[in-house]
Amino acid sequence: MAIDSTPQPCPRCVRPTVLVSYPWGRQWLHLGTWRPQCEAPLAVRRSGT
Repeated sequence: MAIDSTPQPCPRCVRPTVLVSYPWGRQWLHLGTWRPQCEAPLAVRRSGT
């Protein structure tokens, strides 16, 4: 895995994302979680538990 960009805001959740290269292709991932999916805001996650 190699990071190919500087952090950019996600268009959906505005959290920082980076473009990552894998042997099979490239993908935008959120910093911290390293997942392509947006996480729910912290307040929403707490109210659901």
